[in-house]
Amino acid sequence: MVEKREIRKRILKQRKAMDQETVTLLSGEICRRAIALSRREGARNIAVYMPINNEVDTGALIELAEAEGKRIWLPRITDGEMDFFHYDKETPLEEGPYHILEPASREILVPDADTLIFMPGAVFSIARDRIGYGGGYYDRYLRRHPACGTAALCYDFQIVEEVPAEPHDIRPQRIISERRILGE
Repeated sequence: MVEKREIRKRILKQRKAMDQETVTLLSGEICRRAIALSRREGARNIAVYMPINNEVDTGALIELAEAEGKRIWLPRITDGEMDFFHYDKETPLEEGPYHILEPASREILVPDADTLIFMPGAVFSIARDRIGYGGGYYDRYLRRHPACGTAALCYDFQIVEEVPAEPHDIRPQRIISERRILGE
């Protein structure tokens, strides 16, 4: 099997080459599928990421979730660990350690079974294995909070037949692309 590093590099290069119009169009479809999942799951707390480098843009998901009265949470990295903090239109955003915008909120998420975490990633397999960006933040967070529901957001080309997985890797319960939802 090809190494994680090689697969990640190839898929991220393809994602980086996407034009903004395509990112917006596909992200909108993915976000509509994601909000439908959150309705079915009955999630009250929606944890999402701030996109970088042509990741699926979660802006539409945030708007749809807020319109349905759900609480939005964004990740913040502090001392090498990730937690989620409340976010709404009034919450200022600050640049974090990886040049990713993070909420300047003090209200931390206490996750439970009513929490649905939408996670990013570089590459996913049909079996829902995930190659992230190498920091392990989501794996560590989800190990601490196993009651949360999880779904990864990606473009369909980011889903490949198989990727190398390690015992500490946590699979998302679902993977949502513009064409399909794996794990349903």
